[in-house]
Amino acid sequence: MKRSLQTRLFWGHVLFFLIASTISIFITWEELAYRTNPAANHNLLHALTSQTALHVLLWAIMVSCAPVLFIALASWWLTRRILSPIVALTQRAEHIQEDNLHQLIPVRGSGDEIDRLTFVLNEMMGRLDASFQRIREFTLHASHELKTPLTILRNGFETGLGDSNLTERQRDQLCVWLDETDRLNRIVSGLTFLTQADAQQVDLHLEPLDIGELVRDTANDASILGAAYDLKISVDIKGHFLINGDRHRLRQILLNLTDNAVKYNREGGYVNYRLRQDGDWYLVDVESGGRGISKDEMPKIFDRFFRSGNSRGSSSEGCGLGLSIARWIAEKHGGTLTARSSPDCTVLTLTLKKAESEPVEGSGALAAA
Repeated sequence: MKRSLQTRLFWGHVLFFLIASTISIFITWEELAYRTNPAANHNLLHALTSQTALHVLLWAIMVSCAPVLFIALASWWLTRRILSPIVALTQRAEHIQEDNLHQLIPVRGSGDEIDRLTFVLNEMMGRLDASFQRIREFTLHASHELKTPLTILRNGFETGLGDSNLTERQRDQLCVWLDETDRLNRIVSGLTFLTQADAQQVDLHLEPLDIGELVRDTANDASILGAAYDLKISVDIKGHFLINGDRHRLRQILLNLTDNAVKYNREGGYVNYRLRQDGDWYLVDVESGGRGISKDEMPKIFDRFFRSGNSRGSSSEGCGLGLSIARWIAEKHGGTLTARSSPDCTVLTLTLKKAESEPVEGSGALAAA
């Protein structure tokens, strides 16, 4: 018959306590009744009233500490052994994430409370996994279904703008609707990408590349995007920085960071690109001016659909998915994407592992206005 964890703990401690108590009582009785006065080996009262009884009693107490130490060590060993499954279960539960809910916790097969708890956790994880799967499927299907009507709307607005009979007010209204349609398209594309990423359906095509070249290309795009706001663009790259990465996805990160650097900048501000090495890692800094990110907003900037109120555009500008996508791509490359901010200085840092081969030293700093 399988015993519960509570029963094993109870009887184990009772057993060790009885053993220790028996040893302690036996040692005390023997020392007082026999060693103190061998002639009165059957008279315990006489032994206790003898001149050396106090010394013998103190000595017996000291000797009886050994069983106490023994029971402490034994209890610690027994408790640790019995509760080790709980520790293992806790450690396994700490690693439960949205993407590994299908990995069930192994059942020990002892039939005790730990097995029951493991069984309940596995059932809960199964229900959560099924719920997440339904949400992903719904999002993918909804995104796919939205693409067609949005494409039709966009084509209709573009066709309408070619009508020469439109008034200026009507033309402006069509332009607003066209911008909103483009924003909806970006939201749908972002949702599709993140949903596929959560379902492990996005593959990276890794190849050796120079991340410095991608940064320079992005800086040229930033010069175009920031021209209307008189932004000063500068790039500080010394040498080549070889990594193994997906060119398309890494460019997507840099464009997202650039878009935020321009959108949340100030008139006549700046965007600085730096590429540096820290041990086996390359760090790409995108620094920009502006009001910065508040302490309240900083923990949320990588959350999906979060949009700061500090952009120069309207409240409808952006969709709040760019940094979430960028962080996911960085993590899939084995790197990180972090941020720090102060007034007129916001820095987003992309950290990537350098390639096994050594970088080739080459061109110096490049600056573009």
